[in-house]
Amino acid sequence: MPVTSFKFVSPGVFVNEIDNSYTPQEADAIGPVVIGRSTRGLAMQPIKVQSYSEFVEMFGDTVPGNGGGDVYRNGNYQAPMYGTYAAKAFLNANVAPLTYVRLLGQETSVGSAAGGSTPAAAAGWKTDNVALSNGASAGGAYGLFIAPSSSNGEFTGSFAMELAAVIYVQSGSVQLSGTLAGPVTTNVVKASSTLVESDASGDFKLVINGPTSSDFKIFTVNLDDDNKNYIRKALNTNPQLASAAGAFYPTSSFEDYWLGESFEQEIRDMNLGNTTVIGMIAGIGSGSTGTTGPHNMKSVPSQEAIAGWFVGQDLGTAINYNPANAKKLFRLIGRGHGEWLSKNCKVSIANLRQSNTTTDEYGTFSVLIRSITDTDVNEEILERFDNCTLDPTSPNYIAKLIGDRYERWDSTSRTLKSYGDFPNLSRYIRIEMNDDVEAGATDPVLLPFGYQGPPVPANAVGIAANASTVQDSKMITLGTGLPGYTDTSGATLDISSSWGIAATASLNFPSVRLLNDALDVDTNQTKAYFGMQTMREATGNKVQKGISDVHRLWYAGMGASSGIPTIPTADVLSEFAYIFTMDNVSGSAPYTYLSGSRTAGTSYSAVNGYEALLNADINRFTAPFWGGFDGFDITKPDPVYNGAMTSTSTEDDNYVYHTYTRAIETVSDPDYINMNLLAIPGLTNTSLTSMMIEKCEERGDALALIDLPDVYKPSHEEYLADKTQRIGTTPVQSANSLKTRRIDSSYGATFYPWVQTVDANTSQILWVPPTVAMMGVLASSEASSAVWFAPAGFNRGGLTDGAAGIPISGVSERLSSKDRDTLYDARINPIASFP
Repeated sequence: MPVTSFKFVSPGVFVNEIDNSYTPQEADAIGPVVIGRSTRGLAMQPIKVQSYSEFVEMFGDTVPGNGGGDVYRNGNYQAPMYGTYAAKAFLNANVAPLTYVRLLGQETSVGSAAGGSTPAAAAGWKTDNVALSNGASAGGAYGLFIAPSSSNGEFTGSFAMELAAVIYVQSGSVQLSGTLAGPVTTNVVKASSTLVESDASGDFKLVINGPTSSDFKIFTVNLDDDNKNYIRKALNTNPQLASAAGAFYPTSSFEDYWLGESFEQEIRDMNLGNTTVIGMIAGIGSGSTGTTGPHNMKSVPSQEAIAGWFVGQDLGTAINYNPANAKKLFRLIGRGHGEWLSKNCKVSIANLRQSNTTTDEYGTFSVLIRSITDTDVNEEILERFDNCTLDPTSPNYIAKLIGDRYERWDSTSRTLKSYGDFPNLSRYIRIEMNDDVEAGATDPVLLPFGYQGPPVPANAVGIAANASTVQDSKMITLGTGLPGYTDTSGATLDISSSWGIAATASLNFPSVRLLNDALDVDTNQTKAYFGMQTMREATGNKVQKGISDVHRLWYAGMGASSGIPTIPTADVLSEFAYIFTMDNVSGSAPYTYLSGSRTAGTSYSAVNGYEALLNADINRFTAPFWGGFDGFDITKPDPVYNGAMTSTSTEDDNYVYHTYTRAIETVSDPDYINMNLLAIPGLTNTSLTSMMIEKCEERGDALALIDLPDVYKPSHEEYLADKTQRIGTTPVQSANSLKTRRIDSSYGATFYPWVQTVDANTSQILWVPPTVAMMGVLASSEASSAVWFAPAGFNRGGLTDGAAGIPISGVSERLSSKDRDTLYDARINPIASFP
């Protein structure tokens, strides 16, 4: 079928006047839509790119799979992202733009409600067991808390224990083994909620129990990332290994747990590395069985990362200042990046200036989106917006410069609907203004002078005693491995030390370090950004590892169907870990940050006024993004793999099916988006591929390229020790299956078999579905003849000549002449391989 037989909707670009001295702009070329995963980029909305370099800038490069490494902390690169290869194959021909729809996990309201009883229905993930208990029903999140060792062996006063790491267990629990802390040197085989002493180098014996008493593993772990027993080296950090044994990896690779967050920076800041420390294991979860916690993130679709609220300076009397009452001005919200934004970016407010005229009281400032790995001396600015103002009547009004529009999926009309006043000029963020600022009802001299830090679980207070009862409070469950009951006073927890030695401990959750001294950054103090500090050492230039671990969602209640995290009012969560404000910057040689100094009357602004601080060019600070979430099941190499669905899946009982359906329906309206091809490389679910064809037929202007089931079974679908089993069907079986589907449409095309390519960045060989190669073939055809014709069989020789847009080196199955005839008869286009 030639392109000319398709209907094209609104392709024109019109000029304002007819003038022969100007060359009219050509109509935009119409290209394909590709739906798939990528490492970053705006998700669940069609984004058009003109070139592959632009695609890489927005969505990242190709991902061949088998990325390895610290999957929980650094991201999942274990399965190929076929959509990225299809985009590269097409865009390399440089014939037309391509529209990409990046997938992140979505769910219906029915599916969300059913997530507890039908896990596949809801987005997100959870451990197999979520009750913090003993035996086969145990599972969940367990925290390793540590504190300095007591010099006299007795805990007669109060002390603080800091959360150092979180271990997630599918079925089992976590304990420490070693010497009980206290005056009696008693060895304990393994215990929870018991104070245990490390060795002199800070090493602990960590016990991870399975569902039976004989099923446990012992690891030597240390919180110093330079130590040979560093906890992220000693423990498994890939949640996918905790899927069912043999599902995606060899049975020998199975682990029933994984290490999630670790807070080595907190421990470093406390100077607790390579020295004797006290440790304790406590379940992290609230409720009578601890089922609410970071281990149960079910019914949470993708969430946007947030920065702020940003708050204004204090205009009142310093002694009465309360940062919690500072005026909220605006906050910044991700535009669809999920967790990528909070893991890779930070935001700085810079160039703060009060008004210097009598005609306009509004000051100005800059908003900088920076790489989270840059330094204040060597900035890596991804985006910047200068001369911003809070004046809603100004052309430099911050909402106009950044944009406040966003799109929401309407489940009734089955379309994306747009909201907001100003078009988005940032590819990373949109802005949400405080209603008072938007209405021009705030004091015009206000400037963004600080921000509210991200929420954090409320610290708990425990008292050690040889008591038989156990209790839980906030987000901590304590006891001898058993679930606690809710303490109605919300005040105490039982901690066991050396058999009745009384002690009181606070169990604290971490937050990011704030810059204390401008001279730590540079001798030129004006280069320093106060607020969030991302350096490993105060005076160094080495970036902290895993800084985003402190900026995650702590439990499912923080997620919202709107895709914007919320801060529930339940007492398990503090509204913010801290409030940073430039009003607490003091001194001049050096400039330092001291919380509470304005109220004490000693800060620079308390003594001299905020204007003097800005006039000294101390006018910048940095804030984190927090709360980003992808909505995927992190225990799967490819969270949208075909095996997650069945032939009878629906949107309400399967979140993966709904995610695909929503993406397909988003691009199905010809008045919303132009396209001439639709491809979802690797998707073989027959209901969904039939839907693709139906939507293209309804449009009347596009062709659906679909892949067939079982032609090749990649490892992210199923682990198969015998590679001959990866060819899951034959040409005859595929032909018969397609005939059974009774698809009678000229708006669909399919190919057989898979092809082999080489990833240009890693030189890794991988198999890709034929739709990937076909995208390149159609683009090459259009480049050479300005029109492409009915998809037909092509041979490997032609593909290796570059017609596929990416290198093709083989096919998964050599087809005989009879095989090709069989496929042609079923309207399947064969890819032949000739010597």
